[in-house]
Parts: sequence; C-alpha cells; structure tokens
Amino acid sequence: SRFLATIGHELRTPLNAIVGFSEMMTSGVVGELSPAHREYADIIHKSGHHLLDVVKMLLDMSRLEAGKFELQTEAFEPAELVEPCFKMVASLAKERNVQLVSDLPRLLPQLMGDERAIRQIVINLLSNAIKFSHENGVVTLSMKRQGSQLNISVADRGIGMDRDAVSRIGEPFFQAQDGLARRYEGTGLGLSIVKGLVELHDGVLKAISSPGEGTTITVLLPLNGPATKTAETHDVTPLVREPQVTQSFPWQDEKRRAL
Repeated sequence: SRFLATIGHELRTPLNAIVGFSEMMTSGVVGELSPAHREYADIIHKSGHHLLDVVKMLLDMSRLEAGKFELQTEAFEPAELVEPCFKMVASLAKERNVQLVSDLPRLLPQLMGDERAIRQIVINLLSNAIKFSHENGVVTLSMKRQGSQLNISVADRGIGMDRDAVSRIGEPFFQAQDGLARRYEGTGLGLSIVKGLVELHDGVLKAISSPGEGTTITVLLPLNGPATKTAETHDVTPLVREPQVTQSFPWQDEKRRAL
C-alpha cells in the first residue's frame, strides 16, 4: 500500500502536465496544428487521462488497504447518481457501441452514505460492464428498495464469467481474462475498489454470471448508512449507570392479598 501510494503521487504531477499541455495543443491555444499533429496530441491527451485514471485507482486501493479511506455520510437521492454516472462513461460506451439503459421505480427512498464513494461504485460497475460487453450490447443500471437496503444492479449481456472467476470477484489485480494474451486491458482494481467501498458502507456485493450470457453485479447498501462504531460513540456519549428502581404493579399487590 505504501509503495502504491508513493508511486501514485510521483506519477500524478507529470501526468497532469502531459494532459494539460496536450489539451492546450488540441484546443488551438498555441496555434493551429496540422491534422497529423492534432491527431498525435489527441492520442497523448487520451493516453494521459487513461494513466491518471489508473493512478487514481492505485491511490484509492492503497487508502482502502491501509484503512485510511474515511466516509463522509449524508442523506441524498440515489436516483440523482444515474445521469452523472452515465455521462462519465458515455465516451467508453460510444467507442464500443454499447447502449446505456436505466431502470428505476418512480419513487426511491433517500440513502445515507458517502455520495462520492457510491458514485465511484456505480461508475466502476458501469465501466466494467461496458468493457466486457459485445458490440451493440446493452448495459442496464437498476435501483430498487429491498427491505432496509438499496439494491443497485448493473447487468450486461457480454462475455460472462465461469464459477471460479465469480468467486474471485473483488480480489486486487484479478481479471477473468488474464495473461499476456488477454483481450481486455485494465488493472483489475475496479471491482476490488467497489468491494472495499461497499464493505465500508456495511453493504454486500453479489455477482451472477455465465460464460457467454453476461453478468449481473448487485450491491446492497443499508438505507440508514453504515453502523456507528461503538468506540467512537463511547468517547462522545459516555454511559451513566442509573440507580435501579423496583416497580410494583397493582395486580401484584392484589395477588398477594388473595394468597
């Protein structure tokens, strides 16, 4: 975790410069570029953004592993996550000709949780589903109340996984398509971060998948938020032992007289 954090911070500064200056070049701030130069600058810009995303995942993973990821919980409307999350993955979906669909009831209860962290959960699930979808596929994001929990599910009709791969979901750096000849790029950290953030919320991560038939990943989050730790509440609100009072009820006195 310390290694990932150190490398991540060292990489982020030069990567921000690469992304920033390549964006200036493509926007014409430094003068008009030839079509070939504009194409090269655009490739540099996209590659820099990709590396920044990888670095961000490494930093998130190192904080989760070290127990340094602190939640900032507040009540919010979960339905409001859909549009911003779809926008974040829209370019990836467009590249792969994947259609994004939402399935939400007319009314959803408020959710107590860290909105930024839960937004990251949804984005990671959508990105993963898009990446493993077939051309012209469909990825569906659904939300519904399930008892005292909020059910967030992302389903695709892509390549799917076998039983062994499903059992290993959430392991850092694990990918079902592994090895040098794998077809799908990525660090294998997306679902691991999802699992860590879900567990911080006292939630549950489940997956159903079959090879060639697609995958559905479901996250169950408590509507009232993660339980408060006993140690923290003990420091804030010390318990005072009250003297015990023996209560006497009228029917007990009547019973004694009868006996």
